[in-house]
Amino acid sequence: MKLIIEENEQKMSESAMFILLGAMMQDKRVNISLTSGRSPKTMYDMMIPYVKNQAKFKDIEYYLFDENPYIDEPYGPNWKDMQELFFKAANIPDERIHIMTSNDWQDYDNKIRNAGGIDVMVIGLGYDGHFCGNCPRCTPFDSYTYCIDFKKKQAVNPDYGDRPRQPHTLTMGPKSLMRVKHLVMIVNGKEKAEIFKRFLDEPVNQDVPATILKLHPNFTVICDQAAASLIDPQQYSNL
Repeated sequence: MKLIIEENEQKMSESAMFILLGAMMQDKRVNISLTSGRSPKTMYDMMIPYVKNQAKFKDIEYYLFDENPYIDEPYGPNWKDMQELFFKAANIPDERIHIMTSNDWQDYDNKIRNAGGIDVMVIGLGYDGHFCGNCPRCTPFDSYTYCIDFKKKQAVNPDYGDRPRQPHTLTMGPKSLMRVKHLVMIVNGKEKAEIFKRFLDEPVNQDVPATILKLHPNFTVICDQAAASLIDPQQYSNL
């Protein structure tokens, strides 16, 4: 694992963007997977002018790694969030955005493998140590893409509110992420400092499921100084 501590969110976002753009410049189809949420917003704002309507990026395909499908709509909140954060402003056509659905999630990993695998994936670190849709105390570490009943997640994580229109979560599991060629985690903000320290210090465990990702063979973690405020960087220089 390579740990990079940047001065602030802007620098963190810039470093992550350069990793993405570098992968996207390859002379082949490139498959990338991006995260929604607060952490990547600055990175997307920076990327959009580089990517929008650029012919050199016509072979880039985008894969969403989790979703909480609505029972009465074709798209879930992750799709909608990514449209607002990046896809719409960058003018990415829908046919180049791949999602898992309630009907075909079982074949998602095979589709990705047949397409050449994910070249680079950017994820965040959840406030409770979750990654993608893999939540504390209900993440099967030996799983590829899987479906979990939302009530099961609520049972072990009571702070998850009711979602009657979203009965289950679909997510790429730990084994799916281990197949990603370059996995990149971004973490920013003082509010993430405690869980970030736990992620770095603790062994693999279900209370902080993101700890499993430290086993990935090509894993880059980029944070800002606020997120790293509780750690001594020298202790992680040989990770």
